[in-house]
Amino acid sequence: MELTIGLVGCGRWGANHLKVLNTLKSTGQLHRIAVCDIDPKKLESIQADATYGSLKAMLKAERLDAIAIVTPPSTHVNLAQQAMAENIPLLIEKPLSDHHEYTRQFLSTLGPNTVMVVGYILRHHHAIQHLITSNISDALGDIVAVNYVRQTVRQRPEHAEPITTLGVHALDLIAWLLKESLEVSRTVQRKVGENDAQIHLSFPSGKAGMFDVAWNADDELRQLHIQATEGEATIDFGTGKITLSVQGDTNTVQSTGHEPLLAEWMYVLNHLDVGGQHVFPSVDRLMDQSQWLAKHGSPNAS
Repeated sequence: MELTIGLVGCGRWGANHLKVLNTLKSTGQLHRIAVCDIDPKKLESIQADATYGSLKAMLKAERLDAIAIVTPPSTHVNLAQQAMAENIPLLIEKPLSDHHEYTRQFLSTLGPNTVMVVGYILRHHHAIQHLITSNISDALGDIVAVNYVRQTVRQRPEHAEPITTLGVHALDLIAWLLKESLEVSRTVQRKVGENDAQIHLSFPSGKAGMFDVAWNADDELRQLHIQATEGEATIDFGTGKITLSVQGDTNTVQSTGHEPLLAEWMYVLNHLDVGGQHVFPSVDRLMDQSQWLAKHGSPNAS
C-alpha cells in the first residue's frame, strides 16, 4: 500500500510504535515512515525514511495518510489540532489530554470526517477480543464486576502518576465492559501513593470496578478478572491465557493473535477511509473518563 505514516515522539513508547510501523512496511502495508521529535538525539540512527525536528516541518514536507502522536499528554491536543487542520487521521496515545477543559473543547470541535483512535491498547488485545466473542460472553452472562491488576518492575517515568498513566487502561476497561459511566460511580476505597494506586468503584446498578496498579513492583503482573451472572473469567495479558469458570466447570483457553500494538495499528489502517466521523473509543467514553480523572485522578484528590 502506498501509505505514508508520520510518528510524533521517539521516547520509549514511540520506539515501540516505530518498530511496529517498520514491521508493517516490511510486509507491504506501508510505503513510507516519517518521524519527528524535538530532541535531535532521539532521531539519531533510527529506522525511518525521513526525520524532522517538529510536526510543523513534517507537515510541510510530507503528504501523510495518518499520524501517531506519542508524546506527553500535555502536548496531545495542540499537536492533534495541527494534524486535524490538514484533515489527517490520528492515533493519539492515552490519555487524550491531562486537562479536562482542553479535552472538552477539543472533542467539541471534531469535524464530520474526523478519524481518531485513542491508544487504549488493551481493547485490541487478542485475549479481550476472544473474551467478548459471543460463545464466551453468552456463557458468562452479564458482567457485574471488573478487577484490573497491573504491576511492573519498571521505575516510574518522570512526572508520571499511577492513576493517569497506569490506571487509565483500567478505567477504560471498567466502563466499557460494565457498560457504565464512570461519572455515576462512587469511590468505595482509594489508596494512592507515588508509585501505586488502588481504587474500588461502585455503581448505582450494583456493579463494581477495581484496579491495583504499581511501578517498582517485585514481579510483572497483568491480569483482568471478571465476575458475571453465570460465571467468571481471568485474563493473563502476558500469556494470553483465559481461565473460565462457568457453572462449576473450569477450563483454560489460550488466545492467540497479533501483539496488541500491531493489532491497534491494523485497526487504524483499516479505518483510514471509513467515510464520516470515526472516533474510538467514542466521544462519550472519552469525555466520561476525562471528567472522572479531573475529579479523582490526582494523588491528592478525594
